[in-house]
Amino acid sequence: MSAVLQQSDYAIRCLLFLVEHRGRLATKSEIAKAVDAPDLFVAKILQRLVKANVLVSVRGIHGGFSLAREPSAISLLDVLGASQASLAFRPCVLNPKACPLQATCPSRPVWVKIYESTVRDLRQSTFDKLSREHKSKQRACERRVAAHR
Repeated sequence: MSAVLQQSDYAIRCLLFLVEHRGRLATKSEIAKAVDAPDLFVAKILQRLVKANVLVSVRGIHGGFSLAREPSAISLLDVLGASQASLAFRPCVLNPKACPLQATCPSRPVWVKIYESTVRDLRQSTFDKLSREHKSKQRACERRVAAHR
């Protein structure tokens, strides 16, 4: 599970980098350096995002990666789906037949509600919003650093 979460975290950072450098192709190595991750790890992440139609890949000497859609049309849910992360805390959330106690289980409705809420929030968290927030936090951090010089 932690490997999937780490992969999702790096995928989010990769996408933020590409959103903030729109209008051009970025190489795998450039992205890996920007997100401070190993090239091979980033290559795997980028290919999954290409396969999920979140990114496009251009081969060749002048190739690289760019967004397949507008940032407002890419959500955190898309990224987690590409990372093959399961958002269901319990198997019975997605498959009620996974547990013989589901008909009388008092906690299943709670898990289902948490799952549905999480999916809704992740779907609404798009990369245009995340990028704006990221830039705002970066500027605030730069101002604090400058004030202490």
